[in-house]
Amino acid sequence: MRRALLIAAIAVSSCDKPGPSGQPPVTEAEAAKIAETAEATFTAGDVGKIMDQYAEGAVMIDASKPDPSADRKVATESARALVSMKPQDYQVLDRHIQLVGPDAFVSSGIQRFTVAAGTARPTVSVRFTDVFQRQPDKRWKIVHEHMSMPPTPSAQQ
Repeated sequence: MRRALLIAAIAVSSCDKPGPSGQPPVTEAEAAKIAETAEATFTAGDVGKIMDQYAEGAVMIDASKPDPSADRKVATESARALVSMKPQDYQVLDRHIQLVGPDAFVSSGIQRFTVAAGTARPTVSVRFTDVFQRQPDKRWKIVHEHMSMPPTPSAQQ
């Protein structure tokens, strides 16, 4: 019992210590704000601002691509495709923030937005998982992103 209490006390006391970056550990509220700031670029219509949210070598698993990629050219192509659809009305449903260290966190949920499709503006829903990591320059960047389309509900449900 004493050993379990000691381990718990050490774990709790290390939660507020600086990480490798020397910065205070990210909080859940800070992580949510960082994620929201990055996501705001998705509808700004600027490929450069979108790509600035991603670390060099970030791995991206895009719902529209067959294979994961860490190629910046592929990621930039995906950002251009998104901008060309003129996304609007962006919102995140049921966001989950998971702190995985003082300098890293995961943001996941469902993104919902409208896109231009001829004269129509259909609503698109995409499941996402973004892993953010504080970089040596103290900026937060996405180092891994996984996007997928939610399953289509069956007619029997």
